[in-house]
Amino acid sequence: MGTWDATPFGNDNAADFAFEFDDAHTIAQIASVLEAALDTVLDEPGEIEAPDGEIAIAAAALVVAWEFPDAADAGYAQSLDPWPRVARPLPEHLSLKAAEVLDRMQEAEENELVELWRETESYSEFVAELTSLRSYFP
Repeated sequence: MGTWDATPFGNDNAADFAFEFDDAHTIAQIASVLEAALDTVLDEPGEIEAPDGEIAIAAAALVVAWEFPDAADAGYAQSLDPWPRVARPLPEHLSLKAAEVLDRMQEAEENELVELWRETESYSEFVAELTSLRSYFP
């Protein structure tokens, strides 16, 4: 696991995901990238592989950062500076999907990422990060 901390962008996969926004400057382009990452987890009927989970968590964190700019951790918001890139809100359904991803990624069943984090001393930090992000949605 190429991971250095439990934050949403504290791993190689999520850091690489940030590059997908280099050419995304319209709300439609940004929403498309976010939705594709969220759907990777939401559309998976079986086990969620760790890289897909890491990217989906990063996408959910960016939805939080977009909707609640004060919530963005300086460490990951900085990698996409300036974020958001347009003043318009994201499509509302992305917040629903982000909340669903954060719920799903806390479930231990068929979730490789949770299995990997449970093997570390930082599992509680991982759970705390997801719980914190999830708290922004109803």
